[in-house]
Amino acid sequence: MSTPADTKFMPAKPLNILHTSDWHLGRRLYGRMRYEEFEAFLDWLYDTISAQKVDVLIVAGDIFDTMTPSNRAQALYYEFLGRVSRSCCQHIVIVAGNHDSPTFLDAPSNVLKFLNVHVIGTACEDLNDEVLVLDDADGTPHCIIAAVPYLRDRDVRSSSAGESADSKDANVIKGIRAHYDEVASIAKAKQTELAEANQRHIPIIATGHLFAAGGTTTEDDGVRELYVGSLGKISADMFDEGFDYVALGHLHVPQRVGGRESIRYSGSPIAMGFGEAKQQKQVLLVQFGAVENYFSDQKLTSNSFAESITFQLANTVTKIEKSVEKAAKKVASRSTGFIDDLFDFDDSVESVEGKESDVKEESTVEEGLTQTGAKLAYQLLHDDESRQMQVVSLPIPTFQKLAQISGDLESINKTIDKTIQALDATESVWLEIIYTGDDVVSELREHIQAMVDGLPCEVLKIKNTRTYNKVLNQQQISETLQDLNEEEVFERCLIAHNIPDEQKSSLRDAYDQIVYNLRHEDTQAE
Repeated sequence: MSTPADTKFMPAKPLNILHTSDWHLGRRLYGRMRYEEFEAFLDWLYDTISAQKVDVLIVAGDIFDTMTPSNRAQALYYEFLGRVSRSCCQHIVIVAGNHDSPTFLDAPSNVLKFLNVHVIGTACEDLNDEVLVLDDADGTPHCIIAAVPYLRDRDVRSSSAGESADSKDANVIKGIRAHYDEVASIAKAKQTELAEANQRHIPIIATGHLFAAGGTTTEDDGVRELYVGSLGKISADMFDEGFDYVALGHLHVPQRVGGRESIRYSGSPIAMGFGEAKQQKQVLLVQFGAVENYFSDQKLTSNSFAESITFQLANTVTKIEKSVEKAAKKVASRSTGFIDDLFDFDDSVESVEGKESDVKEESTVEEGLTQTGAKLAYQLLHDDESRQMQVVSLPIPTFQKLAQISGDLESINKTIDKTIQALDATESVWLEIIYTGDDVVSELREHIQAMVDGLPCEVLKIKNTRTYNKVLNQQQISETLQDLNEEEVFERCLIAHNIPDEQKSSLRDAYDQIVYNLRHEDTQAE
């Protein structure tokens, strides 16, 4: 009888899986609606699925930005599922993230099954229900999906009065590990059975919506703590070696976990904040078996990839001509610094807790062709010939240009001019301005507005660091709620009410628990 380790080296049937996550449909940027960007991305994703002949699409959580998505966000979601169900894609697997309402996603799941859309919103009481055997068009097993959603606090531990932070953390990690261990055991048992019957390797792909220890984030990406007090950060050894690939969501920066090539975050498809503006967003193509489009770290061994990129972008142009054309030109004009670092990080990107990251970024870049003949960077991330598996990064065009500009008034003015000069005639840019000058500037907004009058840009946010410093020194200043998040509002209250330092820690813990409960309460549940 074959063991799971033995099956990995058996022949695998060609299989293309596309991994994406963290769409956050309905998300706003400083009050600005972004539905056109979401629609453009979903159009591009649909064309990419067709061009790459994707068999299975995996969305690893945070489909929506809130638990009560707008009608327009829901329409984008269901229209996309309907279109993809009629494409070459044979299955769609969707798991809930911490922003999603589990019951909202689960509600239509029995209907969506008829479209081969498999939705796991809530952690299942019977973990057999989280292990999906997906068949191909001929009815033979294609792969096994361990479809694990975001595991909420109540799913992984029982709370007790007076429990310490260390005890809570240990119980959260223990609960997550136990969940994945049981799911892995079920999946491997099915894999062994199917491998015996079919005499080939049946890959196991796990999902997760988790926070990797040492994971890279950006300052304003909106990534929330999954558990109170930053608990529940996982490491690569959480996942069974039997998983051929682990498709993760939650972190918006594309990255691998613990040096494991097969455990990856795809990242968000569009920049969720100005801190992500310089990242090249991506989806991940995971290929098993003798795939048609084989990627090499030296050259392309097939013209089909270049043709497919041309196809997908040309089709997208038909629907969103100006947006994709601008994005293609933008990508083509990247400096050599982009080649050195695929994701083009700057100082605003940081490793959580300041520790050496357990999560690795990528650097080796190849190139495909756009419909205009310009170069569009893509990357071969992993190639394991012995297991006939490779992971390829497919870059997503940018549908709305963002720029974060900081400095004193003179440098801000010069940088705005430089940014505008780099635009094409049809392009525009959204700006975040951060004033860091030493001079006290009255009517800063008026000064900034005068700089941009008549230019193809829109200032969405102006930050004045001198104002923030005054707050910390308890000087009276004028602020709006738009300038603050909920944690900062609470800190202002502590200052305004002269709370003693020795009391602040316990009050912050209590406040964090209240905010956590508000964020994670499933208002759709009965």
